[in-house]
Amino acid sequence: MKKLASLFAALVLMLALAAPGAAAVQPETGRIYLYGETHADPACLEQELAAWDRYYKELGMRDLFIEVPSYAAQFMNLWMKAEDDAILSRLFEDLEGTLMHDQKIWDFYKSIKEQYPETVFHGFDVGHQYNTTGTRYLIGLALTGQMGSADWDEAQRVIEQGKQYYKTGDGAYRENCMAENLARAFEALPMGASVMVITGSAHSNLYAMDYNTGTVPCMAGQLRQQYGAALQARNLSDGIDYTRAGDTQLVRLGGTDYTAVCLGEQDLSSRLPGYQSRIFWLVEGAYEAACALPATGEFLPYDNYLNPVEEGQVYRIDYLLADGSTESRYYRADGTLWQGQPVTAGFAPEGV
Repeated sequence: MKKLASLFAALVLMLALAAPGAAAVQPETGRIYLYGETHADPACLEQELAAWDRYYKELGMRDLFIEVPSYAAQFMNLWMKAEDDAILSRLFEDLEGTLMHDQKIWDFYKSIKEQYPETVFHGFDVGHQYNTTGTRYLIGLALTGQMGSADWDEAQRVIEQGKQYYKTGDGAYRENCMAENLARAFEALPMGASVMVITGSAHSNLYAMDYNTGTVPCMAGQLRQQYGAALQARNLSDGIDYTRAGDTQLVRLGGTDYTAVCLGEQDLSSRLPGYQSRIFWLVEGAYEAACALPATGEFLPYDNYLNPVEEGQVYRIDYLLADGSTESRYYRADGTLWQGQPVTAGFAPEGV
């Protein structure tokens, strides 16, 4: 049942991506640029800093969303205006024992403060460290006469999320909360504002279910359903770029034209010698035609794909080679097993 639910949710999402005119809640200029990372990975942090440099300087963006509770992000904003690092030091003390308690993370945020001083942080995670960071934030609000304020209510709401999550360990609950929290903070910004989001890679794949229970779409998938093409996602850990996801083009198979929907692009430069990248396309309604076309004897395992694969799907994969040339390959999911694992079977597209 869990597998069928996952496949169904993924299929619904793919069809939604292909639908014309998917509208964002924010106006046309409002975009969510989401980056999935391996926490504290230097390569990811370098790419994120370069991306923020571009968005900050070229697009005038100031709102940076990070995978922390809202009250931790508020402390970060106070630190951005402070003359010393006392606030950041205290936050890092609270993070001891987590993946975020790392010198590389400290250096990353120091670079943000020094190079992009007008950055405003926003948190969207459940209430981690609710009994330390969260409690300290509430005390600060109380001492400054802000009990009952919007900030007070928001901190209390996120703290309750944290208590619930740590009581049950329910990953689906957390995934839903993260999507809800991010959407709430995004929509509270002035109309048309664009933002950059940094999150763990497990929350960044458009077609994945939550990694803990596999019962609900992960955060990026939920946001894509809500905001359409206004959400542009990348998984830096796996070199996956979903910027073109939802693009369509015609594909001719056996003399008939079919619509192919782009699922995303993957960087292969460090994985496969002689190749730069590959773009995945789902060719809709082409399975019957594909089965009538000759097999090439080539197989591609399901785990190569960006999305869940089930029997009856047809794919085109465009490879960009290191010499600048391109080649396209076609596969059908027809139930073939190779060395005990499910694979898609290559076929020759007559008339292409």
